[in-house]
Amino acid sequence: MTVSLSLPAPTSDKRTRAVVAIAMSGGVDSSVAAALLLEQGYDVIGLTMHLWTDEKGQEMSLNRASGCCSITMAQDAREVADRLGFKHYVLNLSKEFHGSVVENFAGEYLRGRTPNPCVRCNTIVKWQTLLEKARKLGCEYLATGHYARIERDGDRAKLLRAAYPEKDQSYALWGLSQYSLNHTLFPLGDLPKPEVREIARRFDLVTADKPESQDICFVPDNNYRRFLEDNYSSQLKVLGGGEVIGPDGQVLAHHDGIANFTVGQRKGLRVSADRPLYVTRIDPETDRVYVDYEENCLSSSAVGHDVNWVSIAEPSQAIECEVKVRYRSEPVPAVLRVLGNGRVKIEFDKPVRAVTPGQSAVFYRDDCVLGGAILSEPEGVHP
Repeated sequence: MTVSLSLPAPTSDKRTRAVVAIAMSGGVDSSVAAALLLEQGYDVIGLTMHLWTDEKGQEMSLNRASGCCSITMAQDAREVADRLGFKHYVLNLSKEFHGSVVENFAGEYLRGRTPNPCVRCNTIVKWQTLLEKARKLGCEYLATGHYARIERDGDRAKLLRAAYPEKDQSYALWGLSQYSLNHTLFPLGDLPKPEVREIARRFDLVTADKPESQDICFVPDNNYRRFLEDNYSSQLKVLGGGEVIGPDGQVLAHHDGIANFTVGQRKGLRVSADRPLYVTRIDPETDRVYVDYEENCLSSSAVGHDVNWVSIAEPSQAIECEVKVRYRSEPVPAVLRVLGNGRVKIEFDKPVRAVTPGQSAVFYRDDCVLGGAILSEPEGVHP
């Protein structure tokens, strides 16, 4: 029997009913999640993460008026908490965020890879650091405004897609542990976004009509190159430039740094060709960027590292599933083979375009997230 854990029923005894920490970004989703928890009888406290300083306590070069954890958003979170009548705290997690997320983000780009900072933030900052602090505050659960669901089947908690695919955020949650899932609530997992906004209006929340934040919270203008120049200029200077290599091995141009490129990129190559070229590979050892025609950007397989089996035990034999290699991509049928040492081989039923090192490969079976991994080099690029 499968029982939903998205919102366990709180006890009716006020002295013992569950206390839930709601991670509040200052947006409409976490605001409504808090309102729904209160409406269902939970005791709620709000927690907002302060993330704007580096490991030396210095303000980073960010647009702090934007982003999911900015000063403005923290103020909105507090106003929502005041409106709904629960306590709200701002926790300084800037050291953890900088060390685990920002440094990784910069380092991956400097190595010619394309990171997914939201996955690392969820896995390490929210569901390790923030959950631990919530537990020390006496909270049984950490809740967020993510669109995903949790169910229990036997002795394991299972991470599921949201009920409405257009808002599903399970892709960015594959790094969660069983412990994290068992202490997590997703109040919005069964709701469409329009209904969430209607609930916010019903509670007269200041966030009801706020636009969604689509960018990386510490790169709110989505200009990661500017962010690297502002905060990692010395590393960029050491990195230098290199050659752009064409389909026949010829040097087409020279570039000013591999951090400017990502696999699958078409724009900004500054090369002339009879038809569009795309980045197929970045070699940090030689600082070369390889480009080719679209039909030569397909991979039949890939290897992932740092694999995490979020909903199932590590399989002892090959398994069939569907795999997403980017957040906005459609899942494709594949076979997974465990290689050991935290690695997995992904064999696609049909070649996949622009398999990008550093991005997440997330494994699905129906609505269940089986697990995920960080993509290493793609294999079997088709000529």
